[in-house]
Amino acid sequence: MKTGDQRLTSEQVGSIVTMLGLTTDREFNCNECLQHVSEFAECQLANKPVTEVIASVEQHLALCPECREEYEALRKILEAGQ
Repeated sequence: MKTGDQRLTSEQVGSIVTMLGLTTDREFNCNECLQHVSEFAECQLANKPVTEVIASVEQHLALCPECREEYEALRKILEAGQ
């Protein structure tokens, strides 16, 4: 690539297409996600059915690395307590 050339790689294009496929009409922001992330983690550990709120948390976690990191830390704590 020449200097200043802003072309995307095929991996970047694939990642963008994947992310677009995960979007919905109404999505949680980070604050909304974190309000429900403990409920999501508990449902995941107990294999409980997914509610609409839980599905929104799951969808946000697929797109947001910061919230996913918070979820993973919480899940480790919950798993250690079992």
